[in-house]
Amino acid sequence: MISKDKISKANNVKKIHPVYQQISENLANIDVLRYIKIYNGSIKASNFLSENGKKEPVIKIGDENIVGVELLVDIPHKTIQFYSITSSVKGYGEKIVSAVVNSVPKDWEIMVVMDWSMGFWQVMADRYPRLSVL
Repeated sequence: MISKDKISKANNVKKIHPVYQQISENLANIDVLRYIKIYNGSIKASNFLSENGKKEPVIKIGDENIVGVELLVDIPHKTIQFYSITSSVKGYGEKIVSAVVNSVPKDWEIMVVMDWSMGFWQVMADRYPRLSVL
């Protein structure tokens, strides 16, 4: 079941698909990720929450002290796309990738469409063969 203290859902999300639930629960097992939010079509997870009243996990690439990920989830096409990932703490980027790869059904595709990481995604694709870097 979804952990109420770490995982929330957007108001327009009525029923949580099992893939969203499994990914969110695996991300919740990463100690630094304190906030996971399920949206229609995506999941965001971070160690910080926005201060604009919307209670959204903050994923700002390159910001100090931020560890987070945004995933695009396409149920009909069975794909998960890493939209953005950031980790100011060494090792958590791979923990996030591992949590996602290990929670997605075997018949789904996991991909990175735009790689501006200067090597991170290629290393992850070598370690996790299910991950495609396009």
